[in-house]
Amino acid sequence: MTFQTDSAFKPRMMGAVPVLEIDNGFAKAMVSLQGGQVLSYQPKGQEKVLWMSPLADMSEGKAIRGGVPVCWPWFGPRKEGGPNHGFARTELWKLELAETLKNDETRVVLSLPIESISEWEGNSGLRIEIIVGETLKISLTSKNTGQKKVEISQALHTYFTVSNTDLIWIEGLDGERYLDEADESRACIQEGDVTIQGEVDRTYIDDTETCILHDPGLGRKITIKKSGSNGTVVWNPGPVRAEKMHDVPTHDYKSMVCVETITLPQVPVELEPGQSHVLTAEIFVE
Repeated sequence: MTFQTDSAFKPRMMGAVPVLEIDNGFAKAMVSLQGGQVLSYQPKGQEKVLWMSPLADMSEGKAIRGGVPVCWPWFGPRKEGGPNHGFARTELWKLELAETLKNDETRVVLSLPIESISEWEGNSGLRIEIIVGETLKISLTSKNTGQKKVEISQALHTYFTVSNTDLIWIEGLDGERYLDEADESRACIQEGDVTIQGEVDRTYIDDTETCILHDPGLGRKITIKKSGSNGTVVWNPGPVRAEKMHDVPTHDYKSMVCVETITLPQVPVELEPGQSHVLTAEIFVE
C-alpha cells in the first residue's frame, strides 16, 4: 500500500467501518474500505452531492445505505442464491494507493481479493479507482484471472441528495426502453423527462446516454456521464416501501434519488480468461 501522509487524507473509523476522509482544494469526500464505497462528495461552496442515510448501519459486514454502493458481481437478486446485489458491497477492500495528483486532485485505489469468496464461482480481480476533484470519477475494473469465462452484472448504485423529489426531473432518457420493476417488470417507453411520483424503480435497457438531474430547489443540476455501461436504473422507494426500510428515516425518501450506472443482468458482461472490463461514472455539478 502507498499512502501519502499529507493533509489531504485522514483515516478514521465510523462505527466498525474504516474510512478515509479526503479534503483538497476542490472538494471534501469520504471513502469506506468496507464495500469500496464512496460515502460522500461535496464540492467546495456546494451542498452535498451524495445522500447517505443518518440511520445507515456501520457494522462490520453490513450494506451501507447511501453514497455509491458497489453492486458486484451481480445486480439485484440472483437465481442461484447469494446476497442481493452481490458480495462486494459488504466485503473489506484493501487500500492500495492514496495520493495527491499533480493537478491537486486526490486519487484513491482499492482492491478486493475475489478468490476468498465462497459464493462466486469465478476467479476475478476487482479494483476501484476514485478521483476527487472538480468532478467525482469512479472506475470499477473487473479482470477474469481464472481459466473459465465469467458473466458479470454490476452497478455504481449512486444516491443523490435532492431538495425534494416533487421538484426534480432527470433528463437524457426520453425515448428509452425500460422495465418498470415497480409494476411487475412491465415493458415501457420513456416519454419526456423522468419525474418521481410514488415508488419509481425503472431499469433502462441498452442506454448509454449521459443523464442530467435537475434540482431547482437546490439551484443546481448534476450530470452523470458514464462508460462501459449498457443501462441506467432510476430508483426511489416512495412512501409505502420506505416505511418498511429500517435504515431510511420517515419522509427522508423525498431527499434522495438513485441514478445508477449499470451493466444489466439481462445482458451481462462476458469476460474470457485474461479479459477486463471497466465501468466508469463521472459526476459533476453546475
